[in-house]
Amino acid sequence: MKEQNTFHSQDAVLRISLWANIVSWIVLVLYLLNFSNDVVGLVQNWPPQLPSGVFEQIVAWAGLVSKPMFGVMYFLVLQGITQLLNLGLDLFLNSGSNGEAEEK
Repeated sequence: MKEQNTFHSQDAVLRISLWANIVSWIVLVLYLLNFSNDVVGLVQNWPPQLPSGVFEQIVAWAGLVSKPMFGVMYFLVLQGITQLLNLGLDLFLNSGSNGEAEEK
């Protein structure tokens, strides 16, 4: 058997993928909890004291809506990293097994 020189271990890639997956769910939950806290505060203080201008009202509501959007964005980026790491590991393992079969 020919030994391949690589700069990574499969276990390390799997651990990074696992932790990226865990952190993505934690980030999503924290952003959703923060958003729900803002919504509860808004409902308790209804009607809100909004600025008189239309642009100022849009900016005030955008602050509320942007929190879950950032949480979903971070979640999707971390989930994408997890999937790319798993895909890369699958491609590496498949190319290694094909090379061994051709040598025999």
